[in-house]
Amino acid sequence: MTAMLDSLRPADSARSVETTQHRRPTSKDILAGGYNCQREIPEPVECEFCGRKLYHEALVMGRTVLMFAPFPQRCTCDRAKAKWAEADAEEARQKAEAEKEAAQAKRRAKIERLLGRSGIKKRFQQRTFTNFIRDTPERQRCYDTAKTYADSFPQRAERGEGLYIEGTYGTGKTHLAAAIALQLIGCGVPVVCKTSGDLLADIKEAFDSGDATEYEILKAYKTVDLLIVDDLGKEQCTEWSVSTLYSILNDRYEDMKPTIITTNYNADELVRALTPKGGDGTKARAIISRLREVSTVITMAWADYRAGGGRRNA
Repeated sequence: MTAMLDSLRPADSARSVETTQHRRPTSKDILAGGYNCQREIPEPVECEFCGRKLYHEALVMGRTVLMFAPFPQRCTCDRAKAKWAEADAEEARQKAEAEKEAAQAKRRAKIERLLGRSGIKKRFQQRTFTNFIRDTPERQRCYDTAKTYADSFPQRAERGEGLYIEGTYGTGKTHLAAAIALQLIGCGVPVVCKTSGDLLADIKEAFDSGDATEYEILKAYKTVDLLIVDDLGKEQCTEWSVSTLYSILNDRYEDMKPTIITTNYNADELVRALTPKGGDGTKARAIISRLREVSTVITMAWADYRAGGGRRNA
């Protein structure tokens, strides 16, 4: 029915009172006879400018009238043409505006959906590049490296390049990682950003609940466009935890999927933190080696903001 109405809509001057070889019959033609019409025939209207009678087009099948157009034909006098040109332009503008608003709403919904799935805690959803404090050359350097990474993410992702953000407590490592995540999510990039402890806890909970298979659970972390593992080394270290981290990070390394990690430890300390009691550290060293091989290292070594060492970024 909508398609029928659209076909009868007087959208341009071609649908005028001028007779063409293939024009649709009008209410005038129907009144003249020869058609089977069980509908009320609409009265013609006069052009408001020249007084010409304007008739309604009819949709017919053979000689049977199916329906009449809801509006009469457009007059072709100059003033009527000018009026309809203005009306059509306004309609096109409103349509474009509505399409733009719909696209923006769709984008906002996607961003909210991605943010909800990202794992970024509420406190860190406000940690952006804009409010990262850059009051020293060292902080500016770290900011520049992280911002450049976010701005060039499509190229970095193609090469599987990540970031390895190390440094002491409370220096803003998580802030920069969250800022990268938020910028990319704003561009529609799927990101998962969790502490290593939360990541492992979520995997274990999914295992224990039986909601998904091991393959399905790990696949989400192995295949997401960007994985950010915050506070690597602070989780309780067991054979299972280090094996799980190795499985995720090694697969991402081999598939050239970018990963960002933050840690409070240097490389040697992190090996020890990721080695379970009685272990030889082989998997821990492999994890760190692979991460550093494909990552730009950002070292943030200054006073802990949380300990009152200055303005805070943490």
